[in-house]
Amino acid sequence: MRLIAFYAMRFLHRTLGQQRPIDLVPVVNVVLLLTFFFLLSWSFVLQPGVEVRLPSTDFLQGSPQGRHTITLKNTSKDNVIVLFDEKAVNDQELLARLSEASSAGRRTPNAEWITLNADETISHGRVQQMVSLAMERGFRVTIATQRP
Repeated sequence: MRLIAFYAMRFLHRTLGQQRPIDLVPVVNVVLLLTFFFLLSWSFVLQPGVEVRLPSTDFLQGSPQGRHTITLKNTSKDNVIVLFDEKAVNDQELLARLSEASSAGRRTPNAEWITLNADETISHGRVQQMVSLAMERGFRVTIATQRP
């Protein structure tokens, strides 16, 4: 019993007499490494800055996001704004931009996809017209929806 008390007192004396400050460098290194790891592994999804009320669907399988977007926004009963990559265009400008993107897209991967964002109040005929324009220029079209 005396031997245990001797070693306990010796241990306490040694630990109390040799208190060193805590080294924070390894802690900071671990925190920075974890921060960089989470920042680099984060998946950034770029969505267009135009607010569109997408139709909802239960379709769970994802489809590829195109490099370019066509957005159809309904402002009034019959007034539809067409935006190509977040810039308002008329039908002739849209055709020119689609042709430019199609010729430039042949050199880059995943450029053959184009995403169509349309308000849920846009007529099906207008949406189909935009799909046809894009497909005539060689694009495959993804129609954006949201989950209910």
